[in-house]
Amino acid sequence: MQFKWWQLWLIGVVALGFVIALYLVAEFGRLRLVDAEEDVRRGQVQLDRVVDLYQLLMDAESGHRGFLLTGDQEFLEPLAEADARIEAVSNDLVTTYKGKDENVGKAIRQLGIVARQRLDQMHESVDTYRSGGPAAGLAMANSARRYRTMATFRELADVTRDYEHALLDRSLANWDRELQLAARLNLVTLLVGLVLAALAMAAMVRSLRQRAEAAAELARQHDELKSQYDAQAANLAELGRHVQQVQEEERARLSRGLHDELGGILLSARMDVTWMQRHKAIGSPEIAERLDRVRQVLDQGIDIKRRVVEELRPTLLDTMGLFAALRWQAEETCRRANVNCTERFPEEEPRLNRAGAITLFRVVQEALANIAKHAKASEVDIAFEVTQGEVVLTVSDDGIGARPVDLARPKAHGIAGMRHRVQVLGGQLDVSRRPGRGTQLRVRIPLENLTENPDGDSDSSGSYYVGTLRADAEPAA
Repeated sequence: MQFKWWQLWLIGVVALGFVIALYLVAEFGRLRLVDAEEDVRRGQVQLDRVVDLYQLLMDAESGHRGFLLTGDQEFLEPLAEADARIEAVSNDLVTTYKGKDENVGKAIRQLGIVARQRLDQMHESVDTYRSGGPAAGLAMANSARRYRTMATFRELADVTRDYEHALLDRSLANWDRELQLAARLNLVTLLVGLVLAALAMAAMVRSLRQRAEAAAELARQHDELKSQYDAQAANLAELGRHVQQVQEEERARLSRGLHDELGGILLSARMDVTWMQRHKAIGSPEIAERLDRVRQVLDQGIDIKRRVVEELRPTLLDTMGLFAALRWQAEETCRRANVNCTERFPEEEPRLNRAGAITLFRVVQEALANIAKHAKASEVDIAFEVTQGEVVLTVSDDGIGARPVDLARPKAHGIAGMRHRVQVLGGQLDVSRRPGRGTQLRVRIPLENLTENPDGDSDSSGSYYVGTLRADAEPAA
């Protein structure tokens, strides 16, 4: 049993849905991790800006005090850098916190204002230092108002840092949650994938088992059909052999009937006409002429009867053996077709059973008939060989050659009949066209199939052609 089309379609849809779900889960986890990462980055950037603002102010404060203590102008460089950057950093912070917690936003705005006030106080101390001397500058720098300004800045910076630290902690916690969620989704996806893989594996194993069972069933059916075919082929071969045997027996019976009955009538009439001619019982010349014509017609009838009898059942095959019958058949056919025949036979004729001898004779008879009708040949060669436990019979001509399409056409009954006769005896018949040299027919039959008694009685001479004269052989006219 195989999967139906809708089952395969369902498996495909489930697999496609799983792939899409896997992609959506991965994309959902990625987007949430991206959002969490953005929150962490944003909190880190805002904290860095607060730290930068605080660092700028601290550097400016340290440089300012160094100048007041030493008078060295290089200490004023951090103050100048803070003047250049403090406003930009403050504006970035205000822009970043827009729309956020109002208290934090207010503290950020106030932080920029306080930072600006503290820078102005530093510039005022530097100006006092330059106009009133170091003592006046230090006194102004150490005034209580300036300490309160710096303390206010630190308080505002602490509020901002605390808010950013809290925000950063929340972002990190959210990051951890998203990571855990992504891990759980991946685990669920993995489990679902494993379940689907197990189902697919089970389905594949089931399909393989079903295929193996189907293959075994097909092999069993094949063996059963082959056994039936072999049995039917054996039955058909036996039926063919039986039909051929019945046909040959019917031909022999008809031949004997023609030989005995018609031959006796014609011969008796011929003898009467001959007696009348010898004793001149009729004196009229006209009657004598007519008797002579009757005698000639009777001679022709006897000759036709002899030829028909030999065509139906060659008496030479029963009396003189296969080689004599083949020589007679070749001589008769080649004489009528005006073809030169050559025979090549062994010196000793093998002792063939009746089925084998009549099969070989009929094959040569049919081959010679085909050559006379279609080959337009001038030379025919018949060869009989016994080699390596088999009989090889070859009939070759130098005619136009048989085309493969002619040999394979459905109505080529002559060749089909010859092939069937040979196959009944376990042999093989091949017809090949030789370019420029006509056609060759070759028959190969195991010798034991031609010499064994098909009735199982190897001592029964009636099953063999032994080359002895029959009692009912036609007498000479």
